[in-house]
Amino acid sequence: MTSLHIRNQLHLHDPVFLHKLMPIFDFVEKYFRYEVVGIENVPKNKGSLVVMNHGIIPFHGFLMAKALIQQRGIYPRGLGAGFLFSIPWVRDFFLKGGAVNANHRNARALLDEGNCVMLSPGGIYEGLICQPGMTRIPWERRKGFVRLALESRVPIIPTYCTGINEVYSNSRFLLKLRIKILEATRFSLPLFYGIGLIPFPVKLIHFVGKPVPARIQKGEDFEQAVKRIHHQVMDEMRQLAE
Repeated sequence: MTSLHIRNQLHLHDPVFLHKLMPIFDFVEKYFRYEVVGIENVPKNKGSLVVMNHGIIPFHGFLMAKALIQQRGIYPRGLGAGFLFSIPWVRDFFLKGGAVNANHRNARALLDEGNCVMLSPGGIYEGLICQPGMTRIPWERRKGFVRLALESRVPIIPTYCTGINEVYSNSRFLLKLRIKILEATRFSLPLFYGIGLIPFPVKLIHFVGKPVPARIQKGEDFEQAVKRIHHQVMDEMRQLAE
């Protein structure tokens, strides 16, 4: 794939398309009685990395994007699982909505342009293991987002949505096998149910924490800074979850 094609994919987002989707987002927002607390912590007119828990399906990510557009005038860019961009009509939907394939190159390019970039570091793995009532943040080995923020010199904005693990009930059937499939292929479908496939109408409250600066301090090397910042973000996420 040429670098020109990659840049074109990064710039296929369409604000007009997003505004046409707002009635759908309004319905989802009302269905979950979604609230966001602390959205002023997402800085305007500068790059930032907004991280959040995943759930089985991250409805809160779409609703956070809606809130950022309407309340902050920020059109965030999202990082999505690779399989979403292998299905033609699904790929077009997400690209026009501002999402791109979640890889380091795409994320770095968007941050270096000064975008607000949203991602769920837990990804599909978190979707496989999450259960109603779970507040654990399974990012112990997920440090790539910290390296990304350090390289682009942007703050990390920790966010946590209460209730997102309750919108579906998750099956643990063949869970170890499905995790192995995920590790081998980067794709594995969760087995879940709500009211059929309709999610339970759980109230979602999305808490936005203070920005965590991503800077190397005096006397640190890069990996030491990664470890310190990752620990700080994890602490912030636990506090938001509690």
